[in-house]
Amino acid sequence: MTTAPAPVTAPTSAPPLLEPPLQRLVMAQLDELPEALTGQGPPRRILVAAASKYESTTEIAQAIAKVLTDRGFDVQACDIDPSVQVDGFDAFVIGSAVYSGHWLQPARWFVQSHAAVLSTRPVWLFSSGPVGEPPMTDEDPVDVIAIAEATMAREHRVFPGRLDHSRLSIAEQALVVALRAPEGDFRDWDAIRSWAEGIADALSTTGPTTVTGTISLD
Repeated sequence: MTTAPAPVTAPTSAPPLLEPPLQRLVMAQLDELPEALTGQGPPRRILVAAASKYESTTEIAQAIAKVLTDRGFDVQACDIDPSVQVDGFDAFVIGSAVYSGHWLQPARWFVQSHAAVLSTRPVWLFSSGPVGEPPMTDEDPVDVIAIAEATMAREHRVFPGRLDHSRLSIAEQALVVALRAPEGDFRDWDAIRSWAEGIADALSTTGPTTVTGTISLD
């Protein structure tokens, strides 16, 4: 009489795919994978937003956006208005024309409305205002420190602007005459593009988008 073989019972749990020492080695190697493969890379989507009265500051923002685009970032450049949103962006470059020592109201409103998001992302600020040949004043607008603190900005830069008397209101013409402000385009495009290249360099080596640290006001 032949005895039937005993039935094979399935194991209650699968054995580990890797022995613990080898598993630890593989996990350590995964931790060292390039950021591009792990999806934890540097910021890629940037909003360049500016408040401009006579397009001079808008053109500075467009020059900055072009440098960042040429460096491979996904960049949206826009004039600041109430429809501009901050969702979905990894970093921000925010600028404003300066009149009587202050950013324009739309730029101040934008920062105030979105400070909760801006303060958790890399932010750079720029102002456009001083006119005239060097040496010229490059003092920070009086309200920029509060703006920099609200956004946790990494840097604020003041760029010379453009003054076209024919585009000014009568009151503005009277003011620039009283201040003896020279007419002309004093924007330094090399300095603007160099600053934008520095932003691209910083973002190319940035890990997590949440930032803390000191504010540099140049």
